[in-house]
Amino acid sequence: MTERYYDKGIAPKLTLGCPHCRAGARFESLYGDLPLPVMLADGKNGTKLSWAGRLSCLVCGLNRTHEVDWPREAFYQVAYRGEILWAFDRAMMVDTLAYLTAGADRDAVRRNSPYATRLLRLPKTFLAAKARETLAAKIEALLARG
Repeated sequence: MTERYYDKGIAPKLTLGCPHCRAGARFESLYGDLPLPVMLADGKNGTKLSWAGRLSCLVCGLNRTHEVDWPREAFYQVAYRGEILWAFDRAMMVDTLAYLTAGADRDAVRRNSPYATRLLRLPKTFLAAKARETLAAKIEALLARG
């Protein structure tokens, strides 16, 4: 995945997979609106983003401080051709689906999204016409379950 996709500054509220029940759990940063990611060097897997916050799951009742391994723990993520398409939360994944399937109207969809900057930085692997149908099906299935 490209570094531009990660960029700087992460949303202060995320939806993560609950470590106990795998349902969508709410994560809120301990550092305010734009937590600064801590860059951890990992020779095997490249660079990872990690930071601390509060994790709460409405399904199993989990409520604790948690350090996130982003985007590995993202609840809203789909794999395609060896890469992961992730979203901070459901709203971002819905906007990503609309953007990917918009075709010629892609710019209009992006301009109307609060995630416009993030949509511009999606890797080309996900934007290719041949990826559209597969990604749309995977995203729709993900949105249907959570």
